[in-house]
Amino acid sequence: KSRYACAVCQDLVDAPADTCRQYNVCDRLNLTANCETYCGLPEPFAPDPSTFDLRVSKGFGTKAYDLLRVSVVTRANQQPPSSQEFDYSAAFKFRWTGNTLSTKMVSVPEGTSEMTVGGKSIRLQLPKQGDGVAGVLIADPCIRSGSITALVACTFAKKFDTKTRTPALLNALAADPSTDFWGILGDNFYDRHGDTTAWIYDQLTLDTKSKIMLTVPGNHDYWVLGSPFVKSSKDQYANGHMQWYAQDTKASEHLLPGDSGAPFNFSVDPSTHQIPAIQNSFSYSAIGNLGVVGYSGAYSLEETMPLMEEACAWLGDHFQRGKIKVGVLVGHWDTPDMGCDQEMAGPMFYDEMAQLKGCDVLDQKDQLKFIMGHTHCNIPHPHGRLGAGFMVAGQGMSGCGNYGVPIVDSTEGRIRMWYFEMVSTEGVDTYDTVMGCFKSQGGWRNCTQHATLWLDQELK
Repeated sequence: KSRYACAVCQDLVDAPADTCRQYNVCDRLNLTANCETYCGLPEPFAPDPSTFDLRVSKGFGTKAYDLLRVSVVTRANQQPPSSQEFDYSAAFKFRWTGNTLSTKMVSVPEGTSEMTVGGKSIRLQLPKQGDGVAGVLIADPCIRSGSITALVACTFAKKFDTKTRTPALLNALAADPSTDFWGILGDNFYDRHGDTTAWIYDQLTLDTKSKIMLTVPGNHDYWVLGSPFVKSSKDQYANGHMQWYAQDTKASEHLLPGDSGAPFNFSVDPSTHQIPAIQNSFSYSAIGNLGVVGYSGAYSLEETMPLMEEACAWLGDHFQRGKIKVGVLVGHWDTPDMGCDQEMAGPMFYDEMAQLKGCDVLDQKDQLKFIMGHTHCNIPHPHGRLGAGFMVAGQGMSGCGNYGVPIVDSTEGRIRMWYFEMVSTEGVDTYDTVMGCFKSQGGWRNCTQHATLWLDQELK
């Protein structure tokens, strides 16, 4: 396809013998000396050496509620913090190896607390268990720079000004005291080498980075061209993704404060062109009254089922005991394609989960929801399942042509999905008006007149 021409051309220049056979284009090898015809010249990135790259993720569900994973990522030109301060400190393995991850499990009180991490004073926010919460969730964000896929397919980057607006929106919303967490549900900046992601994180404030963040990998996080059929030895196979975002997943379930083991399962070397062990991308945890299950559609239903049964049993137990009110399944794919089997795409995964013991109780009370990306639109109920499914991937890539920020909100005895549209499919741009309200009115809670309610349901 023409959309792959830029990426294939660049791979041919970098590794001609390997790549021409892979893509069956050896007869065109002499045409690849200059790829400008196919993709233009990407803008170079110069990450800021003064950036303090904090990560905060919720402790895995079988751990005590008060546990968070707190991490610092340092770049090649930065000095990592003292290893004595962290449980685990090591250079990234396999991919994005210029970075170092320093991470630890910490116990924090409910509410707002302060602590010193890597010499910086940070403020953490852990909602009281069982209380209503709110979180910003997007998927498939892109800027038309730095990534060979985004360079070609980030169709609306200039129109939406995503390079400026996406970080600004995350800073305005995630750092808002009314927001308890934020997340990106795969295809995180379409980044093979990590430079684009590093530049984006340079734009995020410490207040934003101090909030609980959740993520799952998408197809482009495994294979930058989007599919295992066009995989390359240069792809990150989600190894950069899992270390950069430092989630507390099934792979690190056994690690408690003071344990020095790696919080990842490194048993699969990406040089084999295989994706990481499934435990690195499966998680479940409670944030206030939400039970959140994160998963990857890149694995088969058979591989995932034991983890699904475990997560549903946990959700059901926490629901029955009043510790959570809603279960939210977060994944990337909404359709079975580009490395995702039929049963693992969002709507079908939800159907499978809804039948399992524990999840069935929530589903019978309409308290099981799913949120996904992949198809580049922001719309409620894209595949039926009225009141249950939501798509949050209108962030600049080719697709519906809308742009905005959804917020899941379980406060005030209700489960709601607010959608703040910044650019409509008709091209109406309200970014300045909405952002102006956020700034002048003290946050998004006082600006809901600018939002559409995708869901407004009583908690049972």
